[in-house]
Amino acid sequence: MRILAILDRPETALSTLQAAGELARRLDGHDIRLLHPKPAIDPAFQAPDEGIPTPDQRRAFAAEVASRAKRLHDIARQWIGAAGHPSAAKVEWVEMAGDIREIVAREARLADLAVISRPCADDRQTIGQAFSGALYDAGATVLIAPLQACDTVGRRPVVAWHPSPALDRALDAAQPLLDAAEHVTFLIGTAHDTAEAPPHRARMLADRGVPVTIDRFAAPRDRIGAEIRTHALAARGDLLIMGAYTHSRFLEFLFGGPTRDLLAHATLPILTCHHGIEDPIA
Repeated sequence: MRILAILDRPETALSTLQAAGELARRLDGHDIRLLHPKPAIDPAFQAPDEGIPTPDQRRAFAAEVASRAKRLHDIARQWIGAAGHPSAAKVEWVEMAGDIREIVAREARLADLAVISRPCADDRQTIGQAFSGALYDAGATVLIAPLQACDTVGRRPVVAWHPSPALDRALDAAQPLLDAAEHVTFLIGTAHDTAEAPPHRARMLADRGVPVTIDRFAAPRDRIGAEIRTHALAARGDLLIMGAYTHSRFLEFLFGGPTRDLLAHATLPILTCHHGIEDPIA
């Protein structure tokens, strides 16, 4: 398995690396590519009405980009030296300058799984571009790493169950984790109580001897995200698996929709992928 770890800010680099290394151990990842995409042009001067940077501004921008790259490379070297990755894995550091979104999309298409830190509403523009490049343009399966270190990833996965092609793809990518899990919890949150049959994925895992819990709960639409987080943490989960919405809906989910606090306060890695069909729940 080829894993791409996207390193775009020093503040979250170590937690991203730790999540990538833990996944590589559990998924037999043999190739970990550490990618630092960096802008070739100062984002403050990309539009025609933003003027032309002065020589001093160009030098300041180049120094900032070089300083960030050095800090990230140092963090990566320390992580490699501390054996944060599987001993059998090949680890490669790569820096690329240019259009961030295009770089990340191109590299993510060559990987089986992309790992990126959780985006925040006040991030630099280039960080949002990297996220969109991996999730939407490349259509990659993406692990969104939390902002803090995680000891394990995938021993106790939690599935936010809402049938969709995107969730099916995420579950297919996570199948080796699910088959070897200590316990799997399926969260089924609806606006009203329901007694529908357990998900077929849950029945398949149980038939294979994997301990499975079905956790049903009722919550109003604007509380679904918070309830998923609460129930996932109560289950002692170390990975949340869910489908991503289309571009506009998932950005709403991240930065201002009714379930935004799922990521705003999440303490779990989130494994997800995108599908072009609009998901009615958000």
